[in-house]
Amino acid sequence: MNPKPFFTGFLPEQGRHQVYYERYGNKNGKTIIVCHGGPGDKSKPKHISNYDLTKYHVITFDQRGCGQSLPLGEIKNNTLSDLVSDMERLRNLLKIETWYVAGGSWGSTVALAYAESYPEKVRGLLLSSIFLARQKDEDWSFSKDGGITRIFPDLTEKRPNITAKELLNKLESGNEETIKEIVAGVMNWEGNLMTSQSDLQFIDKEDVDDENIASVKVFLSYEANNYFLEQDQIIKNAGKIKNIPTIIVHGRYDLLCPMDNAWELHKNLPNSELVILPSSNHRLTADGEIAKKYAFNNFLNKNL
Repeated sequence: MNPKPFFTGFLPEQGRHQVYYERYGNKNGKTIIVCHGGPGDKSKPKHISNYDLTKYHVITFDQRGCGQSLPLGEIKNNTLSDLVSDMERLRNLLKIETWYVAGGSWGSTVALAYAESYPEKVRGLLLSSIFLARQKDEDWSFSKDGGITRIFPDLTEKRPNITAKELLNKLESGNEETIKEIVAGVMNWEGNLMTSQSDLQFIDKEDVDDENIASVKVFLSYEANNYFLEQDQIIKNAGKIKNIPTIIVHGRYDLLCPMDNAWELHKNLPNSELVILPSSNHRLTADGEIAKKYAFNNFLNKNL
């Protein structure tokens, strides 16, 4: 049975956006805020399963345009700096002095961007499946021949063969059939890069719903704008967070976000520990999830 939040609410509206958040666990315990992946995904019960809710106060929030935040799929006033600002507004609203910041995949990008903006507010970083949003990461996963296309040539033939900006324009101006075709194509590409431990799976455009459309719209907006980051911004600013205790968990065979993301981050953060999961992909295996939970809790016990 999934745990129930003891409080749900929205941040005050800003730029048309109302950001939804939930609070779990021990409200008197040390606080952990969890950043979900994407861009364009939402918070899920698994995001709090790593933490002992008798000890910790865990907060999740749906990023702008995502999940239960309103309006769904809105991409105006929706940048990485806006997400960082929302996190800081939430910290101030709840009168939290300092907190731990957690995130996996795109959530690790958001967590790192927040930490580099407000290092004095971060007690520690709990990160997994690192995505640094560098140009070479984009080239590997989504753009250039010679990257992941060499592993998935059959999948590549089904991938939309235009840029994220062109796809976003079509998504905003196309008819219903075109929109659903684009959304299915994007979901089928990225969804099949999560793991190498199952055969390719595809959704039909007829199965695309409004939430899928909103999710892909937000994703394409971030991809088309280089995730609203300067080139190598996270690594260039790593000195700002060099003293923050950090745990990094990454799958050795992560195809979507190759392990050099985690390795370079670890090398630039002298107060970090890197745990390499020997058989996990971007989606962690069952034993990888257990190892991640153990690593996170061991980290928290050492850094309270």
